[in-house]
Amino acid sequence: MTLQKSSIIVCMLALLCLLASVQSAIVGAEVSSVDKKSAVIESSGGIKYQISFSPNDSTVVVGYRNPTENKIKLSGYVITVDGQQIYEDDFNLSEGEHRTKEINITPAINVNQDEHTVTFSTFGGHTQFNFTRKIDSAEAENIPTPYIEDVTVTEGTIDGKPSAVANVTLVNPSEQLYSTKLMVHTVGTDGSLYPASVRPGDSRTITVELLDDPGAEIAGEARFYAGNMTTEEGALDQVEFAGKAGGETRVWNTSYETGRPTWMDDNYRYQNSSYGQTLGERASGGVEIGGVPVIYFGLALLVGWIALRKVR
Repeated sequence: MTLQKSSIIVCMLALLCLLASVQSAIVGAEVSSVDKKSAVIESSGGIKYQISFSPNDSTVVVGYRNPTENKIKLSGYVITVDGQQIYEDDFNLSEGEHRTKEINITPAINVNQDEHTVTFSTFGGHTQFNFTRKIDSAEAENIPTPYIEDVTVTEGTIDGKPSAVANVTLVNPSEQLYSTKLMVHTVGTDGSLYPASVRPGDSRTITVELLDDPGAEIAGEARFYAGNMTTEEGALDQVEFAGKAGGETRVWNTSYETGRPTWMDDNYRYQNSSYGQTLGERASGGVEIGGVPVIYFGLALLVGWIALRKVR
């Protein structure tokens, strides 16, 4: 092989390597532009912010510096996710000083939305990043969501009258505020609905009126959701429970199931073969005398009347 041909081959190989390198860089840039977004903001006080958002990692990185020759006092910024504030920082920054902060936005992502917005705001400027993420609200693995922590069957007072009740404890471990509802069904209660929103990072207990016999063991289920009970959209949690006032209430998780609420035709009714009402209890509509279904007194009177006629 001549020296001239060798030089040509070497040049061609070098050119191919250069093209491959350029193509690789282009592909890398395209991936980066999809996975990461950034913006530059300058506040009214002179602070320069470099904000980067990574949807895949659910993180916002805020780099900020003071390019002036004077100390900047009482500056700051706020980050909100899906309309809910997740981070706020107030600070002083010396001349030439630079800082970086990484914020995980996962706790504030609203699981009931597919389209999400991250907003960065400071004095005199703001920017926002939009991304799409479809989430199964009832099965969100890495995003904290409200849930039913416990249910206790006991006796209480409703509108000044003694009643069987279920104390349902709800917890919201997220930084997002959800407009939620609680629906409780039992063997003897077709459905009790309560507004049940819980503040971010807080818990609350709701006392639910039950129509079951206060002295009996009561079985039922509690649904916790946002939106409509007839759809899975907005579903958060569902548990079953069984217990008696003065005793232990057993609680176990179940998969969320849709149902027609009590104000709709052909509405959902809870059934439990272990705690179902007897025929007499169902026929009496829950009305009892001394703990005995009222239907039995009616039957006793009927039998007595028939016997008396035969004697005559």
